[in-house]
Amino acid sequence: MYALAVNTGNSEDNSMGLDQYELASKEWLLNYANVLCVNTWQVKRYIDIYSASSMIGFSSEDISRIADMYTKAEKTYRQIKDNASHRSKSNDLSPSSLKHQIDAYVKFLNSVAELARSKWTEFNLPMMLVGIGMMLMSLFTHVFVIYRLSKACGVPFNPCGNSKISLGLVFASIIVMIRMWSLFSNSYILEEGKVANFLLATSGLVMLRYSIMRRKMLLEAGLFLILVAIIRFTIEIGLSKQAATSAFLHFNPSWMLGIDTSHHVWTHIFELLPMLALLLLVHLLYKAITGSSFGAISKITLLGTIFSYILIAMQWASENKMLGLASYGVGRNTLPRIIYAIGFGQILLLILSKLSCQEKAVVDCRRSIISDSLAMLSAWSSTVIIISGQQGPLVALATLIGGYCIVRFHDLEGNASGTPLVLAVNPLSLTQWCLFAVCLFFCTGHWCAFDGLRYGAAFIGFDEFVLVRQAILLTIDTFGFSHIIPIFGLPFLLLTAGDEKKGFPFARLSLVYMIYGFITAATVTATLLCVMVHRRHLMVWGLFAPKFVFDVVGLMLTDVLICVASLYFLGRTRDNTPAHDHAIGN
Repeated sequence: MYALAVNTGNSEDNSMGLDQYELASKEWLLNYANVLCVNTWQVKRYIDIYSASSMIGFSSEDISRIADMYTKAEKTYRQIKDNASHRSKSNDLSPSSLKHQIDAYVKFLNSVAELARSKWTEFNLPMMLVGIGMMLMSLFTHVFVIYRLSKACGVPFNPCGNSKISLGLVFASIIVMIRMWSLFSNSYILEEGKVANFLLATSGLVMLRYSIMRRKMLLEAGLFLILVAIIRFTIEIGLSKQAATSAFLHFNPSWMLGIDTSHHVWTHIFELLPMLALLLLVHLLYKAITGSSFGAISKITLLGTIFSYILIAMQWASENKMLGLASYGVGRNTLPRIIYAIGFGQILLLILSKLSCQEKAVVDCRRSIISDSLAMLSAWSSTVIIISGQQGPLVALATLIGGYCIVRFHDLEGNASGTPLVLAVNPLSLTQWCLFAVCLFFCTGHWCAFDGLRYGAAFIGFDEFVLVRQAILLTIDTFGFSHIIPIFGLPFLLLTAGDEKKGFPFARLSLVYMIYGFITAATVTATLLCVMVHRRHLMVWGLFAPKFVFDVVGLMLTDVLICVASLYFLGRTRDNTPAHDHAIGN
């Protein structure tokens, strides 16, 4: 292109004579032929190397046809080049022969482009439409089941029945729609974590407004907004290329804050922050054991988690050169393997206790489900924390604080005046829970790209590569804080969801999971539409396709976890209330 711009053969130059113009035109055509010759040679070399190295390359017939066209295009090129090398023979070059040579090169390039386009960029639009149709059917099924479950809870779905609660439902719907539409822009996909954080902060301001109006929960509203601001800061770090490497596993707040680490005081403080967060988590678990009437299995699980937290602290202390404990530690893979074994044993114990329990009825269904949820979360937490690195305890503490605030907000805009509810649960709280999970995905250093996977996390506790084992560890690291922990923590939203006479636990807990699944499925449906619309986009393989893969995998994992959580929480629960009989009848 630069070579062609040197002499454009401008016919509007009046100072140029006819002979000079014809000579300039011939020179421009010759220059154009030379440029196309180089380009054609580059394309032919690429096709040959690709066909030789790729298992999917072109067929022998296509290669033969391309080679014949290239040979014909090159047949007269040497003669033209030899004539052009002598200025005295420039007049012997006819424009028709140069144009014929140019047409041969252009025909070759167009044929190769057409062949490559037919082989590499085929999209099956009918199958895409079938997939989107299935997702739309799934969304309609969600809506129908949500309506029936809300009716079973004794709260018929009536969006126009209460203006205050309808406003909350409309606001939650608007937030979900904004998030869905933002996925149609590549820039907003790149900034997806910031978009989710902005929407979460907006919902937090709405909750602050309700707190001021009701004159309660002001502390929780302020704490939630501060937490969202901190998460916004960590998302900025997590989206950078430097943060998504294995070095991010060794989380160092001094690097994030730009503090000079040459001062040993600061270094010691920031190295101890994860340890202090672990100690705080241990204190909260111990307080939960001593302050609640949990069953024996739940207490054993919580005690096992406390022991795992101590092992995690020992592991990080042994890796800390400042403490001088590296020479006294056991093998660097021993403690992580013990933590994995404890976590797996805890989950297996909880499942077996559900299967072997022969209780006829549960007197306090709510306390039973909450204790089961806390036990399951604690069983997963130790594995998720150690795989996430030294950022794990801080993220776990942020998850705990954010979840507590959202649980407190759940009944903030409730029916204080006794007016009927639109849904048996607050959809705005569930929307906040979903946005909070998205923010946790990005603030832990992930993003929806294959180079956003922290492959080093799959080798914590292991040196050798085993496909299934490393895939499980990598999945836990990628989706631990954003999918596993939030889904098993959803029952906490029912702490303030009214009394047991309104379908709790079966219908209400099922309703919570159905609404959460609907929000996730709606977002993935927008991603499918986005990928179909942008299938010819420049960033389709660099941005849209990885986003599609991450969302689909996340949706499948969400559905599996919802099914497992529903079976776990409701497996032995028998609600002897009339609402439960009504739910079963419907």
